[in-house]
Amino acid sequence: MELEQIFSVSEFNEFVSQYLSKVGEVTIEGEISELKVSQGKFIFGAIKDEGASVDIFGMTFQITNLSQIEEGMLVKVVGTPRLYEKTGRFSVSVRQIIPSGEGALRRAFEKLKAQLEAEGLFDAARKRPLPRFPQKVGLITAKGSQAYNDFVKVLQQRMGGIDVVFTSVLVQGNDSPRSVVQALNYLNREYKDLDLVVITRGGGSLEDLIGFNDEQVARAIFGSKMPVVSAVGHEGDWSLSDLVADLRASTPSNAAELIVPSRIDVMREIEHELAAMAWIMRDRISAARLVITQFQESLKNNFERSVAAIDDLNRRLSNELTRYIDTIMQYRIQVEGLFRMLNSLDYRSVLKRGFSITYASDGSILRKVDDVSVGSGISTRLPDGVVSSSVSSVKYEHGEK
Repeated sequence: MELEQIFSVSEFNEFVSQYLSKVGEVTIEGEISELKVSQGKFIFGAIKDEGASVDIFGMTFQITNLSQIEEGMLVKVVGTPRLYEKTGRFSVSVRQIIPSGEGALRRAFEKLKAQLEAEGLFDAARKRPLPRFPQKVGLITAKGSQAYNDFVKVLQQRMGGIDVVFTSVLVQGNDSPRSVVQALNYLNREYKDLDLVVITRGGGSLEDLIGFNDEQVARAIFGSKMPVVSAVGHEGDWSLSDLVADLRASTPSNAAELIVPSRIDVMREIEHELAAMAWIMRDRISAARLVITQFQESLKNNFERSVAAIDDLNRRLSNELTRYIDTIMQYRIQVEGLFRMLNSLDYRSVLKRGFSITYASDGSILRKVDDVSVGSGISTRLPDGVVSSSVSSVKYEHGEK
C-alpha cells in the first residue's frame, strides 16, 4: 500500500509553480477584459473568451506597445504560466501582447500612427536625401526570400559594383519587430560607412506586416544615423516603417530602382551633358574668335595711329633739339667771354704779373701806411707762397711817419 503524500500549502504551491514553469512559453488568444498599470511599471489584467478567463501580469518595459492595447481588443498574449505562491493565484507572466485579427490590428495601427505623427516622426522636413551614387548599401530582409532576390537582381542590373551588407531577419511573426530592431541597430553600430539601409519584405495582410508596424521598429528607423529606405508590401500597402523612413518604395524591386540610377540612363545623361558642353564650348569659341578679331583690328588701327604719332613726335623733338643746340652755341660764346673775364680778375693771375698782397697781423689787407706801425707783424702773398716779416720802419711817400 502506497503511502499518501501530504503537502503543506506552501509546498503544494511551490510544487505547482515548478510544474507550471516546465510548460514554457505559450501563446493565448482572447479578448482583453481589463488592463491596469500599477506604480508605472507593473501591468495587471485579464484575457477571456466565451468560456473562461485568465489573469495576466507583465512589466511595462517589456510590453512596448502598451499604449495601443485597449480593453475589449482581441489579442494574442505571449507568456509563461505561473503561480503566485503566496496566494496560490494562477496567472500568465506576459512578454508580448499582440493585437489579433484585422479589426484589432487596424485599431492599434491607427492609434500608434496618430501618436507617432503627433511626435513628428513622419515630418517630411526631417527626411534625409539619398546619395545619388551609393557605394555600400545595407539590406535587411529574410534570407532566401523573394524580396531579397528581387532587390539584389534589379540592383545589379541597374548599376553593378555596389557592395551589399545583408542582415537576415524575421519578417513575420511575434519576434519580427525585435529582429528588425536588432538588425538596424547592428548595421548602425558596425557599418558606419554605409550610404543607406534598405528594409524590405513582400506583401501580406496587416497581421503579416506586424513586424513593420511596431513602435520600436519605427523609433529605430527614426534614430538611424544613416538614411533608411522602407519597401514593405505591395503598391497599396503602407506600413509605419514606410511612413517614418527617409524614402518609401512600393516593392523590393522599386527600392533598387529608387536608390541607384540605371547605367543606361547615366550614359544617356553623360552623352547629353557632353553634347551640351560641346555646344557651349563652340558658342564660346565663336564669341572669343569674334572678340579677338575685333581686338586685332583695333590693335592694328591703334598701332598705325601710334606709329604716325611717334614719327610726328620724333620730328618735333628733332626740331626742338636743333634749336636747343643752336641756343647753347650762342650761350657758349658768352660763357667763354665771362670765363676769360673771370680769369683776368683772379688775384692769382695779377700776382703772376709781378704784384703781391700784404696783410696786417689781423689778416686785413694793407691799403695805406697808416694801417701798420713799427714792430707789427705783416705777411706778403706772392704767386708761389707767403712771406712773413716785421715792420722796422714806416715811410710815407714824402717822408717818414
